[in-house]
Amino acid sequence: MERESWSFLKAFLVAVLALHPNFCHAEKAPNYSFVREATAAPRVSYHPNIVVGGGTAGCALAATMSLKTAVLVLERGGSPYTKPGITDKANFMLQLYDTSSDSYAQQFFSEDGVSCNRARVLGGGSVINAGFYSRAEPRFIKEARLEEDQVRKAYDWVEKKVAFRSPVLQWQTAVKEGLLEAGVTPDNQFTYEHVKGTKIGASIFDNNDHRHTAADLLEYAEPKNILVYLHATVHKIIFTETDGIAGLRPRATGVIYQDAAGVLHEAHLIKDSKSEIILSSGAIGSPQLLMLSGIGPARHLQEMRVKVVKDLPTVGQNLADNAMNGIFIPSPLPVEVSLISTVGITQSDNYIESFSGLNLPANPGPLATSLPATVYKVYNEVKNTMGSNLNTRLQGGFIIQKAARPRSTGHLQLRNPNPNETPKVWFNYFKEPEDLKMCVQGMETVIKVVDSKSFSRFRFPSISTPDLMNLTAALPANLRRRHPNTATSLERFCKDTPTTFWHYHGTCQVGKVVDNEYRVIGVDALRVIDASTFHTTPGTNPQATVMMLGSFVQEATSAPPVSYHSYIVVGGGTAGCPLAATLSEKANVLVLERGGSPYAKPGKTDKVNFLLGLYDTSNDSYAQQFISEDGVFNHRARVLGGGSVINAGYYSHADPEFIKETSLDEALVKDSYRWVERKLAFEAPVLQWQSAVKDGLLEAGVLPDNKFTYQHIKGTKIAATIFDKNDHRHTAADLLEYADPKNIKVYLHATVHKIIFATESGSRKRATGVIYQDASGVQHEAYLTKDSKSEIIVSSGAIGSPQLLMLSGVGPPHQLQAMGIKLVLDQPMVGQNMADNAMNSIAVPSPLPVEVSLLSTVGITQSGYYIEAWSGLNLPPSSGQMRTPVPPIVYKAYNESRIKVGPFDTRIEGGYIVQKFGRPLSKGHIELRSTNPNETPKVWFNYFKEAEDLKMCVRGMETMIKVVNSKSFSRFRYPSVSTHDLLNLTAALPLNIRPRHPDTATSLEQFCRDTATTFWHYHGSCQVGKVVDTDYRVIGIHSLRVIDASTFHVTPGTNPQATVMMLGRAMGVRILKDRPE
Repeated sequence: MERESWSFLKAFLVAVLALHPNFCHAEKAPNYSFVREATAAPRVSYHPNIVVGGGTAGCALAATMSLKTAVLVLERGGSPYTKPGITDKANFMLQLYDTSSDSYAQQFFSEDGVSCNRARVLGGGSVINAGFYSRAEPRFIKEARLEEDQVRKAYDWVEKKVAFRSPVLQWQTAVKEGLLEAGVTPDNQFTYEHVKGTKIGASIFDNNDHRHTAADLLEYAEPKNILVYLHATVHKIIFTETDGIAGLRPRATGVIYQDAAGVLHEAHLIKDSKSEIILSSGAIGSPQLLMLSGIGPARHLQEMRVKVVKDLPTVGQNLADNAMNGIFIPSPLPVEVSLISTVGITQSDNYIESFSGLNLPANPGPLATSLPATVYKVYNEVKNTMGSNLNTRLQGGFIIQKAARPRSTGHLQLRNPNPNETPKVWFNYFKEPEDLKMCVQGMETVIKVVDSKSFSRFRFPSISTPDLMNLTAALPANLRRRHPNTATSLERFCKDTPTTFWHYHGTCQVGKVVDNEYRVIGVDALRVIDASTFHTTPGTNPQATVMMLGSFVQEATSAPPVSYHSYIVVGGGTAGCPLAATLSEKANVLVLERGGSPYAKPGKTDKVNFLLGLYDTSNDSYAQQFISEDGVFNHRARVLGGGSVINAGYYSHADPEFIKETSLDEALVKDSYRWVERKLAFEAPVLQWQSAVKDGLLEAGVLPDNKFTYQHIKGTKIAATIFDKNDHRHTAADLLEYADPKNIKVYLHATVHKIIFATESGSRKRATGVIYQDASGVQHEAYLTKDSKSEIIVSSGAIGSPQLLMLSGVGPPHQLQAMGIKLVLDQPMVGQNMADNAMNSIAVPSPLPVEVSLLSTVGITQSGYYIEAWSGLNLPPSSGQMRTPVPPIVYKAYNESRIKVGPFDTRIEGGYIVQKFGRPLSKGHIELRSTNPNETPKVWFNYFKEAEDLKMCVRGMETMIKVVNSKSFSRFRYPSVSTHDLLNLTAALPLNIRPRHPDTATSLEQFCRDTATTFWHYHGSCQVGKVVDTDYRVIGIHSLRVIDASTFHVTPGTNPQATVMMLGRAMGVRILKDRPE
């Protein structure tokens, strides 16, 4: 199909998935001449397009495609029209628990112990779900860069066939009024739109409570262009052989499927470059088929003895579901049969819904816990027998809640090579604390509705709300364990009683498995179009960013072999993201980032997990660990957003002296800071620990009290942070929201191996392009357009930027020659003057609980050293062994402060007070270790080589000791543990691999030397005036700049990240000013 048609289908996908999860029988079954049993299919056939899965997306997709091209649809289930009445509203629960071999819903249990269902029927999930129909929220449409007119037409197209106004009778009216009474306002009446407040939604049940489904949309199809086979289970996709040839992409050419009689058939694509296979098998079926066909995590496929076609480790990852929790209310009055007509959409994005009067299966299972006699009596009274089949109908119903955009994600794994068997599925409900907070908020609103005056007529007066919680917890809703406090703690209730809302998504996400046109990355003629491609992000973390990024951020495996651009930015980090976003306002920009997306692991970058992220040694971790030649543990970011994704989040402007030393205009600097702050700067919270540190600093003489400020001023202040009020991290990657999507392309896992140079007249070199490698090991070339203003800008950080210059032949000749690198420019200062601000600290175990905090309070002394603190963080599973023995009383306090928070992880009850000094005089350098750009060079920082640095450290330690000994901080001290004991404890911790000395804890000079760690503030390896000029152009080379912290002579203020982001923005503005319109 043409690009314009796919643009419509992208908009259409959003519209039709209004039916997901809540979208069969029409009053009169349509007569589809093109729908047949697969047993009637030929053994081999050829088609322009093959759609695998005739579900909520597949039916509508195939009907639309058939208007212009021929389509084969293969559906593993049967027809939704063969069992009249089974899909009616009253029987919603009955069909979910139908375990017959031809049921529309295939039951399975997730590995979390929750009962789930997969559709196996033409029409997919729209045949078995709760029928609620509502359009996407406006920001989803806007930020997904969909054409609003196309989306509106697609919605209209769907709604003509399957959408009806929901009836609102007694139960639903009481819920509606209860929601308004609970403050879920305004009253939005009936609407298709997603708006905050209480509304009446649409439904796919008609006025007679008959269900209409996605299968009804096949009425739009062109009969001569479409063929649908039922009970056609696809076993695998067929691909062309690549024979291991680098750069040769596998191409999907057909599928093998089995009919109900067990006979195998083959369906092949015709030989046409536009022919494609499209998977629409849902968030479980689509990744399952990809893996069965050899596309997925290579190790897992090999374990299953599946031949690997394409190693794509993100297939099946990021699986999410919206957990449903609620309260069952038995009613003294008869209730109507209702399914989710009224919905309350809260300001915090909890959705409150309800159903009533449904038929239950014959044997729903025994109660999970015992109940008080009065509650048990009422429960039995409201189970009314409905006919000789022993089914029952509930007199009463449930008020339920779900939270939007769950942060907790899981994955799926093949159980075996049988496509009929559901894979192992983990949703990891409430793994992330924010999801649990959201559930508790939702349950609090549910309780307000249950207790409202408006709802009181549906309550037994003798049954209290705690009784209802007990009753709900006792119902056999899942296989999860109940606890003594299940019904008394909302946190425990949420964890113990979740059920599914059947909103599975995320296993083939845009940007990770498919590109923004839904093509499988690295494979030709294969797309995935269903809810498996949808992203979800945590709470206030920017879903907008992720959905928008899907339009221009892709895996480098999808990049062409050769491309041309006005600007090539190497490194999508703290400087690179704002720089590229700015340049895209007027020019075409390519960003090459060696790491992945910071949105791929929700919760991983939250404040509490700061240390866990740094010590994650997995191949796809955001932080690449290394040890400097000084024996200090260090980290380099390898993720879009760079150091802002892995650092401590502190945000503060540069000191005025630093700004004066740069060539930047002060007005531009101010504007650039404000540009950054609109997206990601927040006032840091100050709770108990941080407040005690602040008061201790003032008591120690670090004056005045400057309150909250962005500015770098002497005294004690509260700083800004990039963590929001929910402790979620915002990063430089969020600044890409400013980018013009038409003018920017970002490739992830794109490791640049070298810069390409050409020789101009007079032997001066000009940068013309780069060679980079994708995650599959395939090399690509990106070149500058033939424009005198086009440039390559290296923004790879204080280690990566000089490393790339040297790998490309720009650097000290003796180093390059030793590595066999051809010399392009003799530049001996590349990699020299490397500096880091050493951090020294005192560990303070606390007898009191402490908050999770990171560097909120800072003391900026007159001498130029800075005192900060953190507390309550999660520690990695193995934090290492003590380096030296400590007194038993100290060891006891240390162990008591390590609180277990999971199977392996611990949290520190206590924290650290830390110091660094602003302008270290000690300098080091870097040397290439090899020609592999993925390997960190040898790095020397030469901490405390200069005597003045050691003096500064001692002064800082003396102030820290005053804070630790202050009256203000005393409540966080064990009285029996002296300050000397704390120094002993700190010296014993495995902070680095430097030697310890007998006087480490008694001599502050020796303590500084022995316990030095990094503050990750590396700088100086491509300094202005030595490697680059004041416009950040590499001296002696045309069309090449370096813009990042490697150019700094000193660290700006207490923390460089705000200034690095400011620099990216400011230099982008300056470069564009020199560019002709």
